[in-house]
Amino acid sequence: MNEQAPRWVDTALSRLLRGGVLLSIAIVTIGIVVTFAHHPEYFSSRPSLGTLTQPGAHFPSSISNVLSGVRDLSGQAIVMAGLLLLIATPVARVAFSILIFVIEHDRLYTLITAAVLIILLIGFATGAAGADLPPIPPLPPGSWPTAASAEPFARALIAQVPPSELARTLHEKPELIPPVLRNLGTALMSENDRLARYVGEVARSTPADDLARLAAIIMIDPLRYGEDAGFHQRINALIPRTFALLPRAEMLALLDASTPLTSVDFDVIDGRKRHIPFNTSLRMPNDSSPITASIYSLNSSFFAPEEAERFLRKVHNASPKRKLIVLADAPMKKALRRADSQSAHEPAKSRLYVTFVDTWSRPFTPWPRDPFIVARNSSGRVVFVNRPNVQAKREEDQNMSRAIVQQWDDARWTVAPIAFHNGNILLTPSTVWISIHTLEPRVLALLGLDHVPTETFNDAAAVARYLSVIQAAARELQRFYRRPVRFVHPVAASPELMQRLSGGAGFDLDSVVTILPNGNALVGDTNLGLTVARQADWSAVQREYKLKGDVIVAQSASKVIALQQFLNEVAGELQRDGMTVHRLPLLNIPASLLAQEGIPEGFEFLMTWNNVVIEKRRAEGFASLLAAGDELARKTFAAAGYRLHLFPPLVRSIVLGGGYRCASNHLRQ
Repeated sequence: MNEQAPRWVDTALSRLLRGGVLLSIAIVTIGIVVTFAHHPEYFSSRPSLGTLTQPGAHFPSSISNVLSGVRDLSGQAIVMAGLLLLIATPVARVAFSILIFVIEHDRLYTLITAAVLIILLIGFATGAAGADLPPIPPLPPGSWPTAASAEPFARALIAQVPPSELARTLHEKPELIPPVLRNLGTALMSENDRLARYVGEVARSTPADDLARLAAIIMIDPLRYGEDAGFHQRINALIPRTFALLPRAEMLALLDASTPLTSVDFDVIDGRKRHIPFNTSLRMPNDSSPITASIYSLNSSFFAPEEAERFLRKVHNASPKRKLIVLADAPMKKALRRADSQSAHEPAKSRLYVTFVDTWSRPFTPWPRDPFIVARNSSGRVVFVNRPNVQAKREEDQNMSRAIVQQWDDARWTVAPIAFHNGNILLTPSTVWISIHTLEPRVLALLGLDHVPTETFNDAAAVARYLSVIQAAARELQRFYRRPVRFVHPVAASPELMQRLSGGAGFDLDSVVTILPNGNALVGDTNLGLTVARQADWSAVQREYKLKGDVIVAQSASKVIALQQFLNEVAGELQRDGMTVHRLPLLNIPASLLAQEGIPEGFEFLMTWNNVVIEKRRAEGFASLLAAGDELARKTFAAAGYRLHLFPPLVRSIVLGGGYRCASNHLRQ
């Protein structure tokens, strides 16, 4: 080998690298100058300048587009040409090294360097195979893209980029998702079926390792979906078609994840038409007929799996033939299934026999009693009747019935024509029992008020006018249930009576009154509750509820005294109606006495033995963990002709205001 060769080689390689870098810098500089020459507004407008740097700003990335842009004196293309030259410089060094080794007759290094060059070229070819998108129209601030810019982009995208390539590009460059999809969303508003098929294929080609990205592609523009009614309707028509393209395992994983798809109705996702118009011939249940199935909502955000398992096992043991339907998120479902499989090998434990309903990550509360009624039509088909008056901070519960219907063969759902609240309605075979507080939402709607006008109740004429609207709302409820409506308390245009009845405001009727179809009624009694509290052993309650304060002192609050006045009015009226009235202990407990997190400030809950479910001379409810209170309740129910079964309490449900009747709903014969 010539001794002068190394010096010549070093000099040539050095000049090659230096020249390539300097030339690329010069070309990039020229490109920047040309860009600002073509767009002088970049000097004075920050938003305009931002279009160069925002996600979705388009720079040509393929060699053909770069060369085409350079011919057209595009500043961005010239900048990209300089960058491509910078990238190519070390590759040229490898190619030049091959020439040197050939000259030096060094076969081994010639082969090694040639292999390196081939690998580099393959890498460039593979990288270059990614989709080169047409120019992405910049997103206008504060509005959606216009059809004038979005539709040409969509047409160019379909013509130039296969769906699988767009899916790969969005996977590798997630910053392109908002500008690309938002423009496609506007283009889809023109009812372009070809574009709809294209987007569906993009979703099918999207890797399933990022479910949030896949959900965004399916919804096109989640933000616009929630704000633009026309776009919402358009995407709802496309979602079933897109879902039909996905593998089932991918679809289930997508539904079970917390993604923007949780804002989409179940009917839209499933594609089956389970919603029907309300029919006045629906057979409403009563609160004493035999139970075929019980429905519970047991999400892991509220309950530990061990607590839920203990509760369900006791329910099954008490009614082995009853079907137990449980709305459960993925962690709870997994834990309960594992516990059920283990119990098959433990003779001391019975199987749970639970039918699970997926919540699809919806934040359902533990109270399925309130949002719907489980009715039957004339042929016996199950129809879930949703309440139209959605409860504040529990809006997602309106989807409980829809989740169940989608996973319950042959069931349907509908929406009631009037507002109702199951916790304030007691149904017997012959009567709908209510209080004036049951009708407040409907009365306020009829009066056009945002609050009960108690400030006028010191005038008998004003009370009479209010009660006339109460009676009108009661007649609506009577037509809905197709049985007589009666009040559990006296109703008269008396300011003094209205003052006493006001003590029942804010308390669910089913938590303080139980009416049995055999002529017995059980009414809560805070004085009796105080007697039990003074005699009871509170150690179990202190442990399970994390009780830290004095419950007995809390019973002297004015709110408790007012509640007792209301309950005395109820007991007197039911007795005048010919019922045998029994009193049950009742305690009002401020949640501030509990060492628990996540309870609203100022919240209170009832420790009650009234919030029970009735069936065939038996009743079932939550145990209070006060042995004296539980025993007294059993004796009181027995005196009324019913056997009371008490299950392990779901503490979180109770302290947030829901007893056993609230925590369950039932399909009855």
